[in-house]
Parts: sequence; structure tokens; C-alpha cells
Amino acid sequence: MPMLESYLSVLSHTRNQTLKLVADLNDDQMVIQPAPKTNHPAWVLGHLLMVDHNFLAVIGGAPAPAWIDDAWKATYGAKSEPVADKTKYKPKAFYLEKMAVVREQFIAQLKTMKPEDFQKPHPDPARRERFPTIGHAIMFYGTWHEAYHSGQLSTWRRVQGLPPV
Repeated sequence: MPMLESYLSVLSHTRNQTLKLVADLNDDQMVIQPAPKTNHPAWVLGHLLMVDHNFLAVIGGAPAPAWIDDAWKATYGAKSEPVADKTKYKPKAFYLEKMAVVREQFIAQLKTMKPEDFQKPHPDPARRERFPTIGHAIMFYGTWHEAYHSGQLSTWRRVQGLPPV
């Protein structure tokens, strides 16, 4: 399926860019905030990890693990407020390891889907107005959403005086 291959290529490119933007950071740098409430790298990675797990469940893969609980959502959810307190976040290695695992599962699940699966209505009625089908949601979460947060990381790096990647 050529469209799926194109999508997987963009998905891979977007994730690789995100990973490059944090590759040279240590755990102390991961929570630096140039201004209060700014999305720092630890928050961005935890948020993307949560979204990948949630979306994997939407497309018929494994449900989010038990550690993505209400506390995780309060720390990394869309309405959360990042803080510059390293003790509130995981080490960078945790995010990178878990992100690799769930992304592998996500891609494997996508490869099992048939063209008609992408046309199915989004299973969450509250999200259907924005994402009428699974295909709409896949395009948003796998490309636009991560690229949006990758842009935040790129700006964050510049504010920190770090070189672009």
C-alpha cells in the first residue's frame, strides 16, 4: 500500500528529528524552562510517549500500560503545566527506551491494517468531529502533533544557546 509506506516514512523522519533534538541533552537540561509553563524536553517526550500509547490502543494495538495512569496524565497531558523540577520527571533514557518500544508496536499494528480500517470512524465520539476516521487521527497524531512538539524543542534549543540539529 503506497500511501501507508509514505506515511511510515514521514512518521520515521519526524521521530528521528525529535530524537536528534534531545540526543545531546543530559537529565538536568531536560527540565530547564526559559519561562514558567514552557514545554521542556522531559515534558515533550513524556507527552509524546503517552500519546503514542493511547493512539496504539485506538488502532487496535495494546492498551496503554498501567504506569500511564492519572498521575502520568496530570504530568504530561494536554492541560498539564510543566515545571523545572527534575524530581517530577523520568530520566531521558526512560523516555527514549519506552518511546522506541511503543513506536515499534505502533508501526507493526499499522502494517496489519487494511485500507478499509483507515476509513472506520474514530472510536471516541468526542474526537470524531475533529478526526472523523482512524485515518484522519493517524495523520494528525503521527505527523502534525509530533512535528509541532519537535518545533517546540527546536526553539527551546535556540533559547538555551544550543546548536541546531
